[in-house]
Amino acid sequence: MNLKKALTLFSVIPMLALTACGGSTSSENTSAGTNNSSVSSSVNVSGDTLEIEFWHTSGKGLAEVYEKYATQFEKLVLENEGKKIDITPSYQGGYDDVLEKITKGFATNNYPNITVAYPDHVAEYLESEGTNPGKYVVNLESYINDATIGLGKESYIGDGDKDDVVKGFYNEGTSYKREGVYSFPVMKSSEIMFYNKELVFEYLPMFDDSLTTSSKKEEFLNTMSWSQFMSFLSFVKTYMNQHPDHPGNNIQVPAFYDSDSNLMISKMYQNNYPYLSINDEGKGSVDFNNADNKAFVTTLKQQYDAGLITTKGVENEYGSAWFKEEKTLFDIGSSGGSGYQNPTGGQFTVGVCKVPADNNNPLYVSQGVSMAILKHDDPTGEKAKYAYKFLKYLTSASVNAYLCVNGSEGYIPVRKSAYKTKLFSNYLAEGEEGEFVPKVADIVINQIDGHYLTTPCFKGSAKARDEVGSILTRVFKNNATVDQAFADAVTETKKAM
Repeated sequence: MNLKKALTLFSVIPMLALTACGGSTSSENTSAGTNNSSVSSSVNVSGDTLEIEFWHTSGKGLAEVYEKYATQFEKLVLENEGKKIDITPSYQGGYDDVLEKITKGFATNNYPNITVAYPDHVAEYLESEGTNPGKYVVNLESYINDATIGLGKESYIGDGDKDDVVKGFYNEGTSYKREGVYSFPVMKSSEIMFYNKELVFEYLPMFDDSLTTSSKKEEFLNTMSWSQFMSFLSFVKTYMNQHPDHPGNNIQVPAFYDSDSNLMISKMYQNNYPYLSINDEGKGSVDFNNADNKAFVTTLKQQYDAGLITTKGVENEYGSAWFKEEKTLFDIGSSGGSGYQNPTGGQFTVGVCKVPADNNNPLYVSQGVSMAILKHDDPTGEKAKYAYKFLKYLTSASVNAYLCVNGSEGYIPVRKSAYKTKLFSNYLAEGEEGEFVPKVADIVINQIDGHYLTTPCFKGSAKARDEVGSILTRVFKNNATVDQAFADAVTETKKAM
């Protein structure tokens, strides 16, 4: 089945069932419960309507899904608890826009009850509390472990228990200076390597004459180390220089890396080189200015100068544009942006595999949508409680699967039970038929899971991420020496702390 047709089919069936099945598909029996238009006679309706603001960064497709599920959740709560709530999702720009608005909004009392947030941004909100811990950011730990409303305790919402949440995704919400859980995963992604299958498969047996079959080629790509990858890129570059009339010679640089920051951070963790830490006093420490990291950048600079690899920081655009125009063989980017890799007209086949790792230590960044709950106009704590319940609903198996199949190509659910839903199982089956976007999700779930790196989060850690990326950009473009680039990155990071 064609992926576009499959997504259309999947989007129709669950939507028809929304008002009847608590967010599940008609063919699935989930615990989200049946939602009727009237309140059960055994439930007393009391109190004023609880107004909950929800800020997000999603485009029209996912924004509309948020609206539908907010409405569905409101009906479920009214029917089962007799509580009137009104959740208002609103688009607020990109993640950095949300960070700026909320940080400024603390002073003017203009911020939401629920917000999408990178963990580094939540760390900024925690720092804004100063000497008043808990002033803004809700610690979700007490809710998660509560005997009545904890994870897996409310069947009408359809939420599973804590063990059902992918461990690496859950742990991300605990990586702060303060003990507790301050963000919760909703949809996640990682980095994937996309490749031009026809050209790569042509070059591989010339590089290694044992790679004669498709299965051997795919196995090599899925298991090669970073050093093997760079050796292959060097071979391809040399071959192109020696055969200027080869049909693949539109290739300008064999490999493109979309995130300078992720490239640096991944290599630090894979090689056990220091990056950031939280010291014994609970303060953030900047540790990346060391000889090992400088040696890595020096080597990568040589490979950049040899024309083997380039980055978004250098080119000021994502590699997907180059990839679709066959200007690069490989593009390493977010699995959540898989749809952007699809070449117009299908002039070549898109292959996907894990990003090659160093030191036999495959560790990958965890990206995608997490959310935090903030204390805003909530003297009784009721808004925070129902905001938490809404997070549980968004991550219930059928709802979470639907979010990831419709309007969010390449993102995966955060619950293991969501992978087993008929909707998501059917979606993954499309990868077996050759569709590359579902295959991306399959790789993230079945090959990368359990290998996520978690960076410390504190005031200034978001700046550190940007600064280590700028080291590569500046060194590649000859705007700074390696030593100067590292020194400047440390200085700028400490200014933000």
